[in-house]
Amino acid sequence: MTKQEGTITKIKKQKNNQQRCSIFVDGQFLLGIDAKLVYEYKLSKGQKLTEELLEQLLVEEELGKAKQAAFKLLSYRQRSRQELKNRLAKKGFNGQVINRVIKILDRLDYIDDREFAGSWIRDRITRGFGPYKVRRQLQEKGISKEIIEEEIDKEYNFELEYQLAFKLANKKKARYCSLSTWEKKGKLKQVLKRKGFSFQVIDLVLEDLVGED
Repeated sequence: MTKQEGTITKIKKQKNNQQRCSIFVDGQFLLGIDAKLVYEYKLSKGQKLTEELLEQLLVEEELGKAKQAAFKLLSYRQRSRQELKNRLAKKGFNGQVINRVIKILDRLDYIDDREFAGSWIRDRITRGFGPYKVRRQLQEKGISKEIIEEEIDKEYNFELEYQLAFKLANKKKARYCSLSTWEKKGKLKQVLKRKGFSFQVIDLVLEDLVGED
């Protein structure tokens, strides 16, 4: 929208959304803004709308839209700080607005990378993922290395990883019953590797499981 100075000649609530107002300057519609901004900036008919004031309104309007977008994203599931930044950037919000939104969400305790990481790991454990795959996923979410390692150490141990890997391999081994022991181990090793289990656990599981045949 082209910046325009002038005199506010009308402020009207929008018919389809009473939470927004249309601002008319010198008899012409200029922009629509959140009704809260009308009260916060004490806008009124006959007031001079300077370029500086218009810029402030545009920034606050953009901030409001970015906050709503962030709240909507968080309503679906918990998200990391970096993930939110990336999603808001894809929606076209600039870095300054995004950083302000993140600070607001921080103050409200709506985002917490450590809590997010712990929740993500526990969910992936229920889905049978190994720690290496979960580590990569959290790295992609922008979680710091320190938080990732601390939370993985908290949720995983060797016994749990072995149990998860054994359960998966035992479930999949019937597919390869016609193969030789060597071929069967090779197939199961790839399955377990893709799922994110360590080579130490994989080798032990295959030794225990395939050795039973």
